Parts: sequence; C-alpha cells; structure tokens
Amino acid sequence: MAYDFSSLSHIEFEDLARDLVGREIDKRFEAFPEGPDDAMDGRHALADGDIVLQAKHYHRSGFSALKSKMKSERTAIDGLAPSRYILVTSASLTPKNKAALAEIVGPALHGPGDIFGPGDLNALLRKYR
Repeated sequence: MAYDFSSLSHIEFEDLARDLVGREIDKRFEAFPEGPDDAMDGRHALADGDIVLQAKHYHRSGFSALKSKMKSERTAIDGLAPSRYILVTSASLTPKNKAALAEIVGPALHGPGDIFGPGDLNALLRKYR
C-alpha cells in the first residue's frame, strides 16, 4: 500500500519525516515548534557540523511551488552551513526534479539521494513498519 500523505498536517508530516529519515541514517533529530524555522525542521548536532532536515508538505502544491520555495530558502540554508542537508517532501518527484532541487539547495545537499519524495517515504515505511 502506498500513502500520499495528504491526510497529514504539516506538523505531522514533519514528525514522520524526522522519524523515518532518522531511523534510516541512524540519527536522532531534534524537533522544533511550528512556525518560522530558518530552513530547519530537524537537526542532529555532530562535532564536525550539523545535519539539517527540512520537511516540505507540498502534496497539493506540487513541484513548481516546492522549487520556488527552495529557491527562497537557499540563503537560509547557506547561513546554517550544515555538514549535510536533507530535504523531505510529499510532492511527487522525478529524477529530473530531484536533480533540479539538488542544484537549488547547493553543496550542503550531498546529492539527489538526500532528497526524499513520497516514493522514498513509502519505501521507508515498508522497511520500518
């Protein structure tokens, strides 16, 4: 069974993203309250730099809205200067979409594999029941 995540609120989607990705990379992410987040919905602090997770619940808005939002957040991402940046979204993504987002996010994103779309989240739900 595949979920589209449309029934989740933004905060529920952020919680799910932190839990699933944290489990996958074996890191516990700090959670922050709802509201302005400076491009950070979760953080794992390391001696060599922070891992930052950003969750974007854009199921209804789609890729173009997500792309526009990530362009506007690039300055905040650069200001955070994380050792690793992970983007999780409910917007459907093609490989081409992931490559475009990787270009926008910049060097903090280690590659398109650090962008989790709904297909990736469903795979994690199957892996971590």
